[in-house]
Amino acid sequence: MSAAGSEQVRKLLQVARKQIQQGEREGALDTYRKALELDPGNQQIMERINIVEREIAAMEKFNRSRSSRAHSAGRNISSSGFVDDCIIRSDEAMEAGDSVRALQELERAKRHDPDNAMIKKKISYVRMIAKIDGLADMVRSRLKSGDPEFAVENIRRIFDSWPSAPVLEELLELAESYQGPTEGAAAGTATGTAAPAAPAAAERTAGTEPVKEKPSGRKTPRTGMPVTASRRAERDSGGKRIYAIMGVVVLLAAIIFAAIKLFGGKEPEPEVVVEPTEPFTETIVVPGIENVSVTLDDEPVDEVSDGVFVLSDTLFTQRMVTVSAPGYETMVWEPTFQEGVTGTDTLTLDTLGTSSLMVSFGYQMPEGEEDPGADAVTFMVDGEVIEGSSDTISTGQHVFQAMIEGYRTMPESVLVAEPEDFTHTHNVLAAQQSQITLQLAGDTPGNATFYIDGERVATGRRMSQVLPFGTYYLQVTMEEREGFAVTIDLDEEGYSRTVSLEEIAQNGTLMVGPEPWSNVYVDGTLVGTTPFGGVELEPGTYTVRLSNPDFQDDVRTVEITAGETTSIQYNAVALEEPDVVEDTLVTVEPVEELPISQPFPISQTTPSVPSQARARGDIHGYVTLSVLVGTDGTVQEVTIVSDPLGLGCGQAAMDAVRNWVFSPAMQGDQPVEVSTTVSVRFDIE
Repeated sequence: MSAAGSEQVRKLLQVARKQIQQGEREGALDTYRKALELDPGNQQIMERINIVEREIAAMEKFNRSRSSRAHSAGRNISSSGFVDDCIIRSDEAMEAGDSVRALQELERAKRHDPDNAMIKKKISYVRMIAKIDGLADMVRSRLKSGDPEFAVENIRRIFDSWPSAPVLEELLELAESYQGPTEGAAAGTATGTAAPAAPAAAERTAGTEPVKEKPSGRKTPRTGMPVTASRRAERDSGGKRIYAIMGVVVLLAAIIFAAIKLFGGKEPEPEVVVEPTEPFTETIVVPGIENVSVTLDDEPVDEVSDGVFVLSDTLFTQRMVTVSAPGYETMVWEPTFQEGVTGTDTLTLDTLGTSSLMVSFGYQMPEGEEDPGADAVTFMVDGEVIEGSSDTISTGQHVFQAMIEGYRTMPESVLVAEPEDFTHTHNVLAAQQSQITLQLAGDTPGNATFYIDGERVATGRRMSQVLPFGTYYLQVTMEEREGFAVTIDLDEEGYSRTVSLEEIAQNGTLMVGPEPWSNVYVDGTLVGTTPFGGVELEPGTYTVRLSNPDFQDDVRTVEITAGETTSIQYNAVALEEPDVVEDTLVTVEPVEELPISQPFPISQTTPSVPSQARARGDIHGYVTLSVLVGTDGTVQEVTIVSDPLGLGCGQAAMDAVRNWVFSPAMQGDQPVEVSTTVSVRFDIE
């Protein structure tokens, strides 16, 4: 395909993406088909056509089966109930002594409500409990296998992290009553624990990487730290140094326990944690896939090079690593990293549709409405009725809906990507209620923040809200990407949109020296007349021409780099004197062209603040405009040269500058029409 054809396909895909954002699926389908005619073998376009066709077919089938009845209106934020349920399940898990499951539930709650201070405090506390439990298990295991020195080291680590940990008393009693390894453990044959540890210890001592299973889907924790041969030799010798260390630990613990008992102090929750000094380092490589994102406990991990991510931390409880990419199934890995261990894993992601999973469906009635019972509810996937309340479906984009006689629900387009079963809850609507659903497109990696009327309602890849009929202002924001904002009138048809957030272009700046003045042309387009504050350009190579009637034009090639300012100075070379043509009768003298003075504003109108920018807030910067000033000083034309702020600021600046009045440019004593550049500043708190 020619370069022109590729550019046309790219523009058609941009148009189709905007049509999808505006809910115009029929128009987007036509646009995708036009792009496919230009590039018939493009698999990405074919896939998008299939997705849009399935969504249109499902929506049509749903619309034919809609019915409604009168109910009272109310507001239902569906994510809050989920967070409360996660916290309850976490507390139940802690009561059962399962700190790992408790932490998993809290992490799920944090993904829905990342700013909740109580959740953060609970996570910190449960991580400490999980860490102490892990160390305690290691102490018990090492005492059984005949390695008291290593057990004592871990008792000391527990004491350093949490001096009043309840488990310390039990572990100290075990250490005091230690009588040596059991018969099987001492021989290394009956229990099978001591003997196999030697090769692993030798391997770690030699500085090589331990053998571990390659991550695939949801993983199990790593094994514990091996016992080295030198430690086993000291243990077998029964040296007195071990018991001296134990005595010190016992004495310190006894002092702490005595002080607590004497002063009747309440045992505090641990707040200050002394972390080990040597972090783990895990390198994850995902070759051959673009736009990969990796998170560690929902925190983004920077990509150090194409497809390479490095994880490093000093928290050694069970962690959650998530690897995702547009068009591929999400991989979730839950390892327990060990102190000082370095590893590398190369991962292969499966394309969407490779796997299947079980989806269970539920429903939530409007407040005050009687539940008709599960037998009265019919669930549908992609427009087809399923048997019961669960179904096995392939990963990918699907449309879900629940049908209840006399009630309404909205069809919801859901991207099924994670390799684990889940439950989808449908909201049953009252007569004056409808549903807003926003989700990120597959080509937008990471999580976004969703707002309704300026209030944050969800964080993640999808937001679903039940609201009374009315007008709402919706926003979707993400760091380093263009935001999405729209005002909607919510009615019984509801509102559903898949949002693709484009990366914010990191522009560079071209600065031109003020002397001598010059008209500045970039790739043949006039962008301003010096002196001015520079012009922002996308990264790339440009031809710049500086023109002044008193000098030769200065033409040069300029390379613009993102985030940097490139400065040039007019190389002012005087014009050559034209040849004088003499004749016996006529002498032609050169005609000197008078210089043109630049126009300047004498009356300025302040731009209005766009509603999108006001809702976002904390916006500061300039919009640069090219203005054609007429001979009477009025503005004839206005075009945007640079609008890094977005959110309607460019249009607001144009509307204001159209009302400006200038002192016109003058050539000699005659006013002339000239283009100039102005900058309009916005400071929105």
